[in-house]
Amino acid sequence: MTTRQYQGEQSKLEGGRGLEEWTTLYQAYNAIFKLTELALLPHGLSLPQLHLLCVLKKGGGTLTTGEIGRAMVKASQTITGLVDRLEEPGLVERVFDRRDRRKTWVRMTEKGERKLADSFPVGNQLAEELSSVLNDGELKDLQTKIEKLRSTAMDKLAASLGRL
Repeated sequence: MTTRQYQGEQSKLEGGRGLEEWTTLYQAYNAIFKLTELALLPHGLSLPQLHLLCVLKKGGGTLTTGEIGRAMVKASQTITGLVDRLEEPGLVERVFDRRDRRKTWVRMTEKGERKLADSFPVGNQLAEELSSVLNDGELKDLQTKIEKLRSTAMDKLAASLGRL
């Protein structure tokens, strides 16, 4: 058997039900993430930073790091790093809970509000452009299916983390 034939045999991986779709979803996510990062570059924000500002806005402007982590499905150390990078330019500020020293609140500043107002339309426009290949029914159907997958994954994640 030649090397090329051996490589051909190796490349024939038989995946289970859903693996091809999972791979496609993962590739789409990565492509969208990279496109959004490139679009946000002139605004000085990463996509996770924009997401954190959006989570704060949706949550009324002030949330605990734990609430942010749950909303973003990120570990606490990841949230800490994101908050550090947003705190330095003054986009957010930490507020320590006087009653519970284990709790840290994150509040969006006026500068953060302006940055969000400036940057959000970039992601929104990209979402509209990419979604334009789907009609309204297809987009709604996609949302329903993604929510179902997310819900299942979140339940499994919660169960896994509960066992640690």
